[in-house]
Amino acid sequence: MACWIRAFVFQASDDMDIQTAPNPLIAILSIPWAILRGAFRFVGRLRANTSGMIGFIGLVAYFIFTFILPRFIEFDNEPNLDEIVGPIGSRIQLAVHQDNAQLVTFEDLAGKTVGVVDQTGGPDLIAPYADTLTIEKYRWTSRRAGPGLEASLIDLANKEIDALLVFSKTVTELIHNQENPELRALFDDNIVISNPALGPPHLLGTDTQGRDIATHVVHGGRVLILTALIGGVISTVIALFLGSIAALTGGVLDSALTALTNLILAIPRFPLLVVMAGLIRFDNTLYLGVLIGLLGWPPLMRAIRSQVLSLRERDFVEVARSLGLSTNHIMFREILPNMISYVMINFIFSITFAMYEQIGLVVLGLAPINDYTWGVMLYFGRSRGTLYNPDGASMALSPVLAIAFFQVCLVLFARALEEIFDPRLRAAV
Repeated sequence: MACWIRAFVFQASDDMDIQTAPNPLIAILSIPWAILRGAFRFVGRLRANTSGMIGFIGLVAYFIFTFILPRFIEFDNEPNLDEIVGPIGSRIQLAVHQDNAQLVTFEDLAGKTVGVVDQTGGPDLIAPYADTLTIEKYRWTSRRAGPGLEASLIDLANKEIDALLVFSKTVTELIHNQENPELRALFDDNIVISNPALGPPHLLGTDTQGRDIATHVVHGGRVLILTALIGGVISTVIALFLGSIAALTGGVLDSALTALTNLILAIPRFPLLVVMAGLIRFDNTLYLGVLIGLLGWPPLMRAIRSQVLSLRERDFVEVARSLGLSTNHIMFREILPNMISYVMINFIFSITFAMYEQIGLVVLGLAPINDYTWGVMLYFGRSRGTLYNPDGASMALSPVLAIAFFQVCLVLFARALEEIFDPRLRAAV
């Protein structure tokens, strides 16, 4: 076995053909090596194209961000009324009486009485320390002393509790911007924020239900990208199959397929998609990718038909026909390798169009919103008015930027593929 492996490494290093391996086991082991070697060559060529390399690195980063990172970051789906439309970087803070300004951490609060307001992030944050301190709970609204937040701040100012877990937006609204002059004087004279960064930060702020937008951005890309990939794959496969068949067979079949394609092209694509999405109800967002793929193939089909019509007149195809080779051989061994760059580039742009169409349907309310995606974030951002609220702007801007950067990475990578696969473009650089 060791001799075979050494022989395989020696042969691979000399770029010998896999089929010359002296043993079937070596041929099997050669497959992953050939794939790895091809990947290294591809990356090596890609390095010569700076923009393409940036796009490739961006797509790898998006894969990690949308398919791996969600396994380690929990989706925030719990409404927190005290954190509604919290600004970027907002978080839970520790407010104490000015006589206890030295209380900064949960360890410092051991043996103290700490107030928390129900339905905010405070109770969950302090739960692990419940055995070392006394927790005074306040209802969100209190019949005894008005709103629970004000009641808790008044108790803190009067030293009835030693500390209070409070949201940073609450500090801004009820302490710094307090409209009641008596309460403002009371809070300013007695309350200090000893730890402005006690809880984890909401990097992108919170939405209209007080949920962390950053977790939504992390979890919102997977289904959206998968749906776009499904739509791109289906439309590309259908276009490749029908375009090739029409060009190679000709005659009545070619005329029929061309007429069908022209008929579908005559109908505006997105309005047709809107009508179909309105008639068909989907339980799963991924099924929407199937519909997009089934309606998105005609433009590429015409382009592939033209490509095949051109390639079938080349000398190497005429030689294959004169040798009596089958249509399958001519298509998959002679014509398709010469179209691979064109197909790959159009496949990438099909993904782009499928993503835009999916988001358009979601924003219009014609696609399911049970899967939380970047498109659903835009839908809720529009329907809940955050587009008109500066504090909630990140709820709409975050998915827009995530989608835009993904599209930029796709376009840069597609341009690089065109240069890699086309020797004439490489020679022109």
